Amino acid sequence: MVLIGGASGYGIHQFWVTTQFTVLQRIYLKQYLKSSYRSYLRDSRSRYTTLARIVNDPRTRKDVVVPMMDDQIDAVYDEQGHIAFDEHHYPKLLIKPDVERKKFYWAKTVYPDKQAYDWYRTAIYDGKTIPDIWRPAWLGAIVIFSFGTLALMVLDMVAQQLYLKGEPLRGTRELTPKVYAREHRTQLGYMVRVYATP
Repeated sequence: MVLIGGASGYGIHQFWVTTQFTVLQRIYLKQYLKSSYRSYLRDSRSRYTTLARIVNDPRTRKDVVVPMMDDQIDAVYDEQGHIAFDEHHYPKLLIKPDVERKKFYWAKTVYPDKQAYDWYRTAIYDGKTIPDIWRPAWLGAIVIFSFGTLALMVLDMVAQQLYLKGEPLRGTRELTPKVYAREHRTQLGYMVRVYATP
């Protein structure tokens, strides 16, 4: 049941949890997982790759880099329905025509892991932590394991009752006089106390 529960949790994750992800949620999941556990390390920093665009800030008149969101892009899919990749192994994404930009690209930047984790959680995953995202998978695995184990116990009890049906109880055996004498040769009797009256 441990194996069945684990396989069930993996199946729920693959065919239910991930199918409800947005494009960027699928792309950023590994980085979010990395930032999640590394955020507990003090002063920890890692390299992250995010989809960004360059726009002109009307206040400063300077170009600034801002991250892109799901409602600003469209994914390119292959024949199997998976997100296609370019020659540099980046997902193929198209920016929507009404989105302002001078350029959009995959930016590689070193961030503090705590800062990266907070941004992924709030901006990409709607405030959900990794356990929250995987709740259907691990909760489903626990439920399947628990009910499966209970069902196996009941099945084993029924099987034992059917197997022992009609068998002698309390381990009694049928012995020949010689075998009985050999096994009980050190015994002096059944030690039954008898009271005699005159």
